[in-house]
Amino acid sequence: MEAKELLKKLVEIPSISGNEAQISQFVFDHLQENGLSPKQYKDNVYCSIGKGKQILLLNSHLDTVPVCPGWNQDPFKPKEANGKICGLGANDTKGSMTAMINAFKKLADSKDLKGKVFFAASTQEETNNIGIKQLTEKIPKVDAAVIGEPTELNICTAMRGLAILKFVAKGKSGHASRPSQGVNAIYKAIEDIKKLRSLEFEKAHKLLGKPTITTTLISGGTKNNVIPGECEFTTDVRTTPIYPNKKMIDLIKETATSEVQVLSDRLCPKETSESEKIVLAAQKACPEGKLLGFPAMCDWVFIDAPGIIFGPGITTQSHTPNEFIEIKQVEKAGEIYQKIVHEFFK
Repeated sequence: MEAKELLKKLVEIPSISGNEAQISQFVFDHLQENGLSPKQYKDNVYCSIGKGKQILLLNSHLDTVPVCPGWNQDPFKPKEANGKICGLGANDTKGSMTAMINAFKKLADSKDLKGKVFFAASTQEETNNIGIKQLTEKIPKVDAAVIGEPTELNICTAMRGLAILKFVAKGKSGHASRPSQGVNAIYKAIEDIKKLRSLEFEKAHKLLGKPTITTTLISGGTKNNVIPGECEFTTDVRTTPIYPNKKMIDLIKETATSEVQVLSDRLCPKETSESEKIVLAAQKACPEGKLLGFPAMCDWVFIDAPGIIFGPGITTQSHTPNEFIEIKQVEKAGEIYQKIVHEFFK
């Protein structure tokens, strides 16, 4: 099946995160129809080919975000025009999934495969990454991984982490007509937000830059004539290998006067040395690809191995209305995935 036809079929199947049963069955059946022996585990699909001590993982995710406002076509009826396919998930990441499936099928026919390749189609990457965590229970420890995400065929060797923090500023309630008799918790929260915005970081990661702290939610007060005794706000903290999650959280706690609650710190930054075999293999397979940092998150966060993020598509197309991907990039990615595998096993 040609790449564009397979991609269209994948886009036609709704797979909003948490509802991947139908697309999981399609991928399972497609691999089986092509002479492979896939397995399913909680709507994840995995399959292995080859022999040898070295194991390389090819991973991409099955799910998509929900349909957002602004679409001018049915998101589940892929439209082909000007060398592109438009539809929900086409870019993130059914283009990468298509390229990996086709590469995996051709690798299975290869007579000179010198290692073992696992293909893993994971669920719920867009929500909690539970799929890849489930698959690590079924797949042996791998030596390296290639994660399919839209990178415009560039080689991403680093990824930001994420910590979500809740702040509780405490004041003293009182009548709004007598502000000096109370302590306004909203003002205290504002002061902390200002401090966090003005935090300066001495070091910048060469691929990811400096970490960021963004206030995303705020809530305070009970009534228009009552001085608020409490105010809460939440921050999205994007970390780097230079400023990992714990270091950032400790720094923030030292800076803020509000009580700090860690809502999530499990998504840690990742980085692969440029001298690692998987990076060198990718550079040989795709010499025109630039070494970059990946601006978003992906399933690599729970894969305990050196890895790269590589795939067709544009990151800024992800999670947008009228999402599209270039067919030529999908086709080329399939060829490059094969080359990466062969180069890695040399």
